[in-house]
Amino acid sequence: MARTGKQTWIIGLGEARSAPKRDDLAINELAWEAISPALEDAGVALSQITGAATASQDFWDGRTISSMNVNELVGGTTGSEAKVAADGAQALAYAAARIADDDQHLNLVLAHAKESQGDPHAIEIAAFDPFFERQLDPDETVLAGLQAQQLYATGEFTPQHAAEVLAACRSRSEVLEHITAEQVLASPLSASPLHELDRAPFIDAAAALVVCSDSMRQALKAGGVRVAATSSRTSAYWSQRESLHEAPLAGQAAQEALALAGWSIDDVDYMELNTPYSTQQLIVAKALGLGGGEELVRRLRSDAAINPSGGWLAGAAGGVAGLRSVVRMTRLLRQRPSRALIYSTTGLCLQSHHIVLLESSAEEVSR
Repeated sequence: MARTGKQTWIIGLGEARSAPKRDDLAINELAWEAISPALEDAGVALSQITGAATASQDFWDGRTISSMNVNELVGGTTGSEAKVAADGAQALAYAAARIADDDQHLNLVLAHAKESQGDPHAIEIAAFDPFFERQLDPDETVLAGLQAQQLYATGEFTPQHAAEVLAACRSRSEVLEHITAEQVLASPLSASPLHELDRAPFIDAAAALVVCSDSMRQALKAGGVRVAATSSRTSAYWSQRESLHEAPLAGQAAQEALALAGWSIDDVDYMELNTPYSTQQLIVAKALGLGGGEELVRRLRSDAAINPSGGWLAGAAGGVAGLRSVVRMTRLLRQRPSRALIYSTTGLCLQSHHIVLLESSAEEVSR
């Protein structure tokens, strides 16, 4: 958890073209497709970068240290590079903490994933206990199905609700075809009561930011969007939690970040909720205090300020989704003075929760 005050600013944005399969590029080329425009947008050269924070997963990259794929691309040959095996939103928090403690002043943040190149089931089963759980041949969707069963057993939400929320997210997608709630419910069951379309498709993607201290921003004469606060919370392993249909630590992470920024949830103008399953949108939104039942479903379905880019369900990759939302929200905040909250998750059944708060001022928007 870090409060960055006025010290940490986003001054450069970059995003690779996302698609279910990018066979035209290797992993490092995909990453550079995001890094290059971020550097250009910030008006800096790679040689000026003093450090980098990256996000990737060894299993998805198919190597022991996944950040080795991108080390030189982020300036790691001449400066420091640190990796988080989580969402890129946490990598941004890492970079912000470095800037806040005056360790570094100009950082590059990168998240990449090429999900098309791996066997999802073989990769996901590695998250389970090797002696007992793996013998049952589970994966992330099996547990998400169990989570959905618990959620629907409360009587507050139904498969129709989840399908409507997913359809709303997909209607804002630039990567995936738009679908209806009826199509979601008509798709084959994957892990009852979940349907195949309840899960975000696997995607190849990369996103990058250039972030800096306030003094560096002034020296560069750059505009920017301020990182007001970040927060992360991690729950117990799925089998050690009392229930899976609630996410109290998601709410705690959000409240911590809001308190650090001096905001309330009502001060937030835009919000992106990144979850890989439709049912998890309902769980997280409720945990963040956005309401419950039919009222919450209506809000997620029709409020254009929630998931304006569609979030993970609209076509993002695991580990990239949160940073992609930061890129999208920063573009939006450059156009008008406003505040945004980005939520992302990693781990089985919403195990870890990452929050980023962004703010732009009238002065910065007018630059």
